[in-house]
Amino acid sequence: MKRVVSMLLSICFVIGLVCASGCAYIAVMPGIAANGLRLYAADIMPMGGEMHETITERVDHAYRDISEHYVNPYRVPLYFASGLNNACAITAGGAVIGHFDRLYEELIPNHTGIIFMGQYVYGAQDDAVDAMHQELYTRMGTEAGGTSVDGYVNGMKSYVSSKNRTASVTKAYGSSLDMSACIDALESGKLLTLFINGFAIVSFGGLEMFDGYDEIMNIIVRGRHTVTAYGYQIVRYYDSANRLIQEDSYLYVHTGFTSAGLGYIRLNKYTTVEDAYIINIT
Repeated sequence: MKRVVSMLLSICFVIGLVCASGCAYIAVMPGIAANGLRLYAADIMPMGGEMHETITERVDHAYRDISEHYVNPYRVPLYFASGLNNACAITAGGAVIGHFDRLYEELIPNHTGIIFMGQYVYGAQDDAVDAMHQELYTRMGTEAGGTSVDGYVNGMKSYVSSKNRTASVTKAYGSSLDMSACIDALESGKLLTLFINGFAIVSFGGLEMFDGYDEIMNIIVRGRHTVTAYGYQIVRYYDSANRLIQEDSYLYVHTGFTSAGLGYIRLNKYTTVEDAYIINIT
């Protein structure tokens, strides 16, 4: 029964991505701006890139180890840059602002969360949240092709400074993603924004764990995109001789898909990270 439910959830996730993509295959793909900067986003869709294919993998193993993992208990709010084109970076930045607004309510004026059964719950998306996204859109200099990395970084700093707070934005990418620095940052309550070019989304129902094998449903997307991460999980698979046969690294992210919400980005397969920043607001 568990497997049937999980399969249905994964199927719904894929259908949702197709519906969210709309005319994805005729979308103008994000590329290079006139000034040579890479831009992240695509027109038509609320996320970057286009859905390419779904690949389901089976990993046979004697045992698995998932001891390395962390999920921020507050996750991030499911806010979207509604009505704005080429705005995946705006959605990613809005998730950061919304996350820290629980500590500093001036970050989103006239907007607040609630305490429900002893737990903090983000306030619903409203006019104040939409106004925050619009301001980020302007401050990041988002244009027809999307948002540049520098535009994102400078726009986030500018927005937070305008609310009398400070955004610490630290690069976490050299020749590759500094996973150790990212893990330390996530475990200390900071968030991570990634700029990716081609990626694999795995829904929470798309990573199924059984006795002796796992199944991973990868939704492959082409093009540049921006996501914000709030946790990680490393899965290591071993054979009967205790030899490591596979290691998979996942980040818990706001996917940027209106129909998908929160999910995983699978780092070690199908995903190319082009830049990454650790973000904290004080």
